[in-house]
Amino acid sequence: MASIAVIGATGRTGRIIVDQALALGHRVTAIARRPGALSGVHPRLTPVGTDVQTPGSLHGMLDDHDLVVSALGATGRGPTTVYSAGTGEIVAAMKPSGRLIVISSAGLGTPADAGAATRLLARGLHRLMRHTYADMTRMEELLADSDLTWTAVRPTRLTDRPAGGRPRTSIGATGRVGTQTSRADLAAVILDLIDDPRTHRTVVAVSS
Repeated sequence: MASIAVIGATGRTGRIIVDQALALGHRVTAIARRPGALSGVHPRLTPVGTDVQTPGSLHGMLDDHDLVVSALGATGRGPTTVYSAGTGEIVAAMKPSGRLIVISSAGLGTPADAGAATRLLARGLHRLMRHTYADMTRMEELLADSDLTWTAVRPTRLTDRPAGGRPRTSIGATGRVGTQTSRADLAAVILDLIDDPRTHRTVVAVSS
């Protein structure tokens, strides 16, 4: 079993990643500004309170973890640095070649085989989410410039539906996936990628 640090552990997706990781037998360090928001106590769960956008806040905290997962997310559609600033702190705190998986968005790219309707929808979504996507792009650029063994997981529109059990993935985000992704399916994919070398230093599109 692995030792996993989940950053943004009290968010809607972070909580599910924590719960699924514990159910699989992993040890979890749940990092959030208010870790007390996590429900229940578990012998393999260690809650830690910190603001990851504070410089140096993660120093020494991510050592001895097999995987770090960033489930950071911005609220609203205005200008944000949550993704890039948070990821910058994570990268600075991790050891070279450490395993990092971040949650990004399928909206950053359009598959080559996408139809006209999909491309039109993507252009509209880029206008609507331009600030969020701009910061996610900065985040992915930070990953590409790092020495980490990273993967940027790009789900399509997130929902709170139950896991479908058969999520679709596209390594390199070159092929089409579905239009929606349940957070439960997203969490399952992330935990499946811990030891998957095909996904190292690349993006992976995901849907339910």
